[in-house]
Parts: sequence; structure tokens; C-alpha cells
Amino acid sequence: MADQDASCGPAPGSWHRLCPLLAALLVLPCTSCVFARMVYYNAPSLAAPTYFDNRLAHASLRPVPFERGPNEASFPMRRSRTRSYRTFDELIAQNDTRAFLVLHHDKIVYERYFGDVTPETLLPCFSMSKTFAAVLVGCVERDGLIPSVQQHLVDVVPDLADKPGYEGITIEHLLRMTSGIDFKEESVAGAEFFYATDLRDLARAYDVKWKPGEHYQYGSVNIQLLWEVLQRRIGERTITGYFEERLWDAIGAERAAAWALDSERSGVEKLSAGLSATTRDYARLGVLFQHRGRIGGRPVISEQWVVDSLALDDVSGEVRTVDGVVRRGRYQWFWTRDGCCYFAKGYHGQYVFVDRDRDVVVVRFGEGYGKVDWTTLFTQVAESL
Repeated sequence: MADQDASCGPAPGSWHRLCPLLAALLVLPCTSCVFARMVYYNAPSLAAPTYFDNRLAHASLRPVPFERGPNEASFPMRRSRTRSYRTFDELIAQNDTRAFLVLHHDKIVYERYFGDVTPETLLPCFSMSKTFAAVLVGCVERDGLIPSVQQHLVDVVPDLADKPGYEGITIEHLLRMTSGIDFKEESVAGAEFFYATDLRDLARAYDVKWKPGEHYQYGSVNIQLLWEVLQRRIGERTITGYFEERLWDAIGAERAAAWALDSERSGVEKLSAGLSATTRDYARLGVLFQHRGRIGGRPVISEQWVVDSLALDDVSGEVRTVDGVVRRGRYQWFWTRDGCCYFAKGYHGQYVFVDRDRDVVVVRFGEGYGKVDWTTLFTQVAESL
């Protein structure tokens, strides 16, 4: 099992190693280069949308606001927590939370914001972007722009055929991070990838080390290579334009979202870690999967795509993350070890968590994990409703 925060673009453990090595690079005249970005911004925060140029996806033309439940939920405190916190609000606030939203039967039953975050704030979801990117692949397949995820990468991007080993990689291998590409997320490479100014070239720079389909290794490069697949299949539209048309509008988003670009010159969306949106609109991802690909009765992705996305991955198996030992779903979801709940997550504890049996969706955004086992807390929240 990999010991990793398998949820973020930049690797948490790599940032403290960057400063001594890169501080001298502050003297570089090119303030937009990747290393200058790494030094200037260091570990990313919820201010990350301001680090990059962004491309806007407009709010839905047919928004579907969430109704509020008849009564606001109150969550009982475990005795072990009452020694440190007087209320549930205090518990989450004192553990680096900036937004916390609970839906029950698609209705808002609890919603809190802290600091300068409001319901209108666009929050970066970091590697939860990978889950949205996977949904976009599902849209492309449903639109008939690819025959299936078994199509080989080089069939779509033929100029990659010259790279040894790439001829064996399928779109599904990229979705499952079983491509065999040798990319070490828990290294300076992870941070470099997050701040890259030319992701198209960088994503092509890594070698295949393992036979595709036989070895799991978490790596943002896999999802970023899907940018090439999507872009080659959607024609003149940008990825953001297709996202707006095919997903953001369809799920009834109330606010605009933004995709960070590697640079204005390059114009490549950071599919692995670049989406920013509001807390309520992130909740729609959980609702979409809870309703097996439909929002407000409208089909967005196929039910089979939902089933395939959530199916347990027999190659990755169990992995060790900040949330303890969890199982990976095939297309960028995680499962609690007991198999009762699934979730998407991003760096520093950004979550969309679904308790499928209790029909509960929890969204949490923060500046870190604090001292809370969040997936356990989400399960307790769901159990109390």
C-alpha cells in the first residue's frame, strides 16, 4: 500500500524540501517560470485561484438551487470531543475548516462558513479536479467522441507513439493511474507539476516504467494526459467551454466556476488540480453520483459510467492516505474501508463525501486537516440524520 495523500497535485511532504533548494531562484528575472512560482507561493492555500490565469465556466442557464430542509440539523458531540469543544460548530471551526455543507435527501440541512469564505467564494478543490476530469471523459464517451475508454492513447494522440511504452496505454489506464508512467507525486516533481507553465510538454516528459494495466502509482500526470485526449476530440472548443456546456450547465450550477491555466501563453487547463467553484456547486458532484448520473431528472452521464467509476479497483486495492486505509474506485473516487461511503478529495482536506444508504452528501473545505479524522466524522454526521 502506498503511504500517500493520494488526493492532491503537489505532494505535502515535498514543500519543506523546496525552500532551501529554491530560495536562490528568487533572483531569476523570469517571475512567471515554474521555479519562481514554487518559491513565491510555496505550499498552496485556498488562495490558489489567484496564482494562475483562469478560464471561466459560466453558471447554468437553468440553475437548480438546493432547497433547505424544514429544520437545521444539529450533530451530537462524542464524549471524547466535549472535553475540547463546546459545539459542533466550534469543533469544525477550530480544525481549519472554512466551509461545511450537509445535504440530506438533496436538501441543505446544515451550512457554515468561516473566516472570509462565503457561499459565493470560489474555492480550489485541488485533486478533486481529477474526479471532475474523469466525469468529462464520461461525457465525451456518451457523446460518441471516443468509442470507449479502452481506446489507446496513441490512437487519439498519435505523436506520442514515438515514446517507448506509450503504445500500450489506454484511456482507462490513465483514469485508473495504472499507465505505468514513472511519476513520483511525493517528490519535488509533484510541486513542479502543480506550478508548471507548459503542462502539455511536461506531461509528455515521463517514461513508462511498468507494463500498463499491471501497476498502480498515484500520479497527476495521468489525468493531465487526458487533457490531450479531450482536446483532440472536442474540436475548436476549449476544455472549459466543453465543461460548461456538457457538465456545469447540465448539473444546474448556480455560480460560475474557473479552471486554472498553466499560463496565458500555453492555455492548458490544469485538469489534475485546477478547478475552483462554490461549496454548493461542488455538492452537485455528490448528488450526480448519488442519483446515478442524473440531476433534477436530467441525464448528465450514463448510469453505467457511474457504476464503472465507483467500482473497486482491483489493481490499486487498498491504499494508505491521510484518511487511513481506504479503497480506490476505478475512476478517481475513494471508498471507506467498510464499503459504505465514497468520496472525492483534494489537498489539505477538501471533500465531497457521499453516504449512499442514508442519502447524505457532505462537503468540507479547509486550510488543512486539523486534528480531525474527517471521513469518520462525516459518517457520524450521516448517522445522526
